[in-house]
Amino acid sequence: MAAALDPNDDGLSRKTAEAVGLLAADAVHWVTAEIANRQPGSSGTRDAGGGPIARLQTEQYLDDHIEVLCTALATGRSEFFTDHVTWLASVLRCRGVPAKTLGLALDLFDRFLSHSLNPAHAVIASDVLMQGRRVLAEPRDEERTRYVARRPSDLPQVGALTRMLANGDVGDAREVMQKAWESSGSYADVATRLVQPALYNVGMLWQRNEITVAQEHLATAISEILLSRLFLTATLFVETSDHTALFACAAGNHHALGLRIVSDAFELAGWTVQYLGANTPTDALVAQVDGLRPDVVGMSASMAQQLPTLRRAVEAIKAELGAQCPTILVGGLPTNQVDGIWRWVGSDAWSPDAATAIRELG
Repeated sequence: MAAALDPNDDGLSRKTAEAVGLLAADAVHWVTAEIANRQPGSSGTRDAGGGPIARLQTEQYLDDHIEVLCTALATGRSEFFTDHVTWLASVLRCRGVPAKTLGLALDLFDRFLSHSLNPAHAVIASDVLMQGRRVLAEPRDEERTRYVARRPSDLPQVGALTRMLANGDVGDAREVMQKAWESSGSYADVATRLVQPALYNVGMLWQRNEITVAQEHLATAISEILLSRLFLTATLFVETSDHTALFACAAGNHHALGLRIVSDAFELAGWTVQYLGANTPTDALVAQVDGLRPDVVGMSASMAQQLPTLRRAVEAIKAELGAQCPTILVGGLPTNQVDGIWRWVGSDAWSPDAATAIRELG
């Protein structure tokens, strides 16, 4: 099992992350070439058949390796890297790519960094890479990831809604969500205990290669439309308050639905809300916060490698507003993945879901 890096070496681990980041482009280029050379009949970064093995050989996959490795080193939490390896191994295995191919990539990164880093940094980077190597040999339940373990209890209709979203059945999905709303009367409950779990399940179907990327995108689009309709219904019952909140996804985060649900939940609790959406540049976010001066700023990351960007955004807001800084709330899958990582980000609060955020801050 992966463990946190030695907290006594926290500064050295951060410096290792910086050193690895400086070598990232060269490392990816070298590993890409080495993998291609080891695949019979391959040319460049594609195998002869253009099949699943080519995906591993693309620089994007290898870029992800380095980015997540740097995040694990910067935060001192190797779980981010081992969870990434476990997820990617599942994706590739379900597409006919053996785990040894991923293991080869990890070995090659280890070789490159061992020769390119100074010895102290090389030892730390190698330890995390080898933790990733070891989890490839461990039986693990990919469906019970840490962030899933933190989600609220599912409503009974989750299985049915999963099938409807995966199949693109808009009418049936609308009916299921409407009945759930009529039963609970809570937008946050329907969103966090029905729609989000169903979308997690849809994501698992893609991971297991049971549906296409297009089907997954369709499921998300249907959910967005139906949640918007539910929000308009729920606004009929809103009582206003004098609180203001601003919500934005960190730069690089293009998965905005979760934060939109949080934003909607605050608005339905009577708050005045500004929602900036996906991939918000840090400079623009700071300027908007400075102009609005909200009571709460909520930000999200969807992948571990976005946590350093999230941290820089928090630092920038605090530096700009000083003693007048609003309460900063963070969330998203990587903040649910590792206990207390929101403290590393530097925020004032964290919530695993919209309903919890409203209970604690609303």
